Amino acid sequence: MSPRTWMAGGAALAVIGLLLGIYMRGRHDGAAQERPRVAAAQAQAMAAGLETLGARQTARRVEVVVRQRDAAAAVVSDIAAKALLAEDAHAPLDPDRAARLRDADRRLCDQAALAGCSKD
Repeated sequence: MSPRTWMAGGAALAVIGLLLGIYMRGRHDGAAQERPRVAAAQAQAMAAGLETLGARQTARRVEVVVRQRDAAAAVVSDIAAKALLAEDAHAPLDPDRAARLRDADRRLCDQAALAGCSKD
């Protein structure tokens, strides 16, 4: 091979090496520019996952409370119906018992903000 061929081959390899270096540098710079966006997208995805988990847990808790409320309403309905049909349903209350019930109601109203409590 002639020296001219070696020079042309060396020049071609140098140009290929330079182009490959420029290409790799561009890829590296592009990846560096995208890192903050990728990190932000990952944080956003993590936050969305936590929100979804929280929503599921809330839905489960609400379901439990609704079941408890429905069960309590059924028990109260049953007790109220039986109380209205009891022998002494229409008999007047003993004054001492009525006073104890009023006192208990007053203490409940003082301890909690219950709907229907009077400020007496």
